[in-house]
Amino acid sequence: MTKIGMRRIVKWISCLATVYFAYSYMQRHRFTTATDDTGGTEAQYAVEKVFLESWQDYVAHAWGYDVFNAASGQGQNFGEKPLGWMIVDALDTMMLMQAHTKDVRHRLRLRREVARCEAWIRDELDYDMNTEVSVFETTIRMLGGLLSAHHLAETLGVGTPAVYAAKAEELGARLVPAFLASPVGIPYSSVNLRTGEAVKSMGIGEASLAEFTTLQLEFKQLAYVTGNATYWKLAEAVYKPFFRENDYPAAYDGIAPVGVLPDTGKFFTPAFKIGARGDSYYEYLLKQYLQTREPLYWKLYQTTMTGMAKHMIARSVPDDYLYIGERYGTLSGPFMPQMDHLVCFIGGLYAMAATEGVPLAKAEQQPWFDGDRALYWQIAEDVTYTCYRTYHETPTGLAAEISFFSVREDEAHDSWWESPSRNFFIKPTDVQNLQRPETVESIMYMWHLSGDSKYRQWNWEIFEAFRKNTAYYRPDGSLTYTSINSVVAEGQTTPRDNMESFWLAETLKYVYLTFVDDFDLSKVVFNTEAHPLPVLDPEELARRGLVTGWDL
Repeated sequence: MTKIGMRRIVKWISCLATVYFAYSYMQRHRFTTATDDTGGTEAQYAVEKVFLESWQDYVAHAWGYDVFNAASGQGQNFGEKPLGWMIVDALDTMMLMQAHTKDVRHRLRLRREVARCEAWIRDELDYDMNTEVSVFETTIRMLGGLLSAHHLAETLGVGTPAVYAAKAEELGARLVPAFLASPVGIPYSSVNLRTGEAVKSMGIGEASLAEFTTLQLEFKQLAYVTGNATYWKLAEAVYKPFFRENDYPAAYDGIAPVGVLPDTGKFFTPAFKIGARGDSYYEYLLKQYLQTREPLYWKLYQTTMTGMAKHMIARSVPDDYLYIGERYGTLSGPFMPQMDHLVCFIGGLYAMAATEGVPLAKAEQQPWFDGDRALYWQIAEDVTYTCYRTYHETPTGLAAEISFFSVREDEAHDSWWESPSRNFFIKPTDVQNLQRPETVESIMYMWHLSGDSKYRQWNWEIFEAFRKNTAYYRPDGSLTYTSINSVVAEGQTTPRDNMESFWLAETLKYVYLTFVDDFDLSKVVFNTEAHPLPVLDPEELARRGLVTGWDL
């Protein structure tokens, strides 16, 4: 064979190899761009794939355990038995994906995993355990997850409703002693699931504002499902003591300190935050109104939003990024221009307040759409944009745990990371990313309520950053996803050896729903752990005697 002929064959083989490896790469990283032309189908497939990779790795290395140390491939429990922390929390994400996927193989895999989880809940989950649990975390994750699975099993036909209703009722009954231990009905922070012994938090025993006011969606739904009004009354009774004892909301413009003494209801810890320890108090005021249409909660929500605009909202320098800061001592006290990632849920909350879950164009035609609603929508747009920028500007494309916003043009912090736009900084102690959901949550709401394609593009960008930077290959080559130590580190990110249950329950769910075309936000209310609960009919609630039992 001539040299020319040999070169042609080598070139031909090289071309074939290039095509083969390109095809293989495309198959491994299928659908690396999302387009509106597909109605989100390609993006749905990609998110389903990452969910299934995350989930199957948990099944392989830590099935049944409550904590998944993903990088080391190990699991552990909080007490003597598993609570179902990962399984129950992730279940309704699987149900929703099974109902909406366009991929036959994914649908079959998801169906098998739902059946696996249901069998485990039915046959192995046992709440008769000598274990002290957080009332708040157990309610939002486990009780909320079971009630959501019950709702979706009924409406989507993807499970056995009775299995989830029975477990929810058992768990709810075991949490009740935490309410009864307090002289005024504000639950203690922990309870032993076997003995019913309720325990205050460490130190002075204060109750976190967010924790005892983020039980109501779940306990009201439990009352509806079981017919036991006690659950409704206990969850609702927590408000009256701290409203009465503190001349609240009038004396505080609706913004409450984050600490309350559970035996009296008096405020403690003069810190005003919409982030950690305060966030979901405001969330559940609006969401209770959306869930039951009780007008008291709409009135309270409006009061708190007026106070927030007056005391907590600010804009950065130089580009006017809207953010929500913190105050200490009094509402006129020192203002801290920092915002927890946790606060980024509030864009979606403002959007739902503006529209009540119907598209903005339709909401604007309703008689109830007024100047306040228009303002809520503007704030929703602005704060969601800010939260997106805390992702878009970092080297990894992922946001840090806390961002500190610029208040003057010449601001500088030698040891802090500075964003390219100079609108925010990140302290060295805040650079971690825990795969949190709040920003993608708000973007999901903004997409469904506005139809603006930029929101799909934003969540796709964030999803790709998660896929790139939180994927971790163990030494044996197996793939998992885990929290990371720094969003600003140059080069390879390092894992924190933990996959939070909310990665499966919230983050991937909210990204996924951004690419579902026909999801009606006026029919469900997501609890603070992203578990969808049904909107309840006020007339049916009245017939059952499930009505507001207090007033200002």
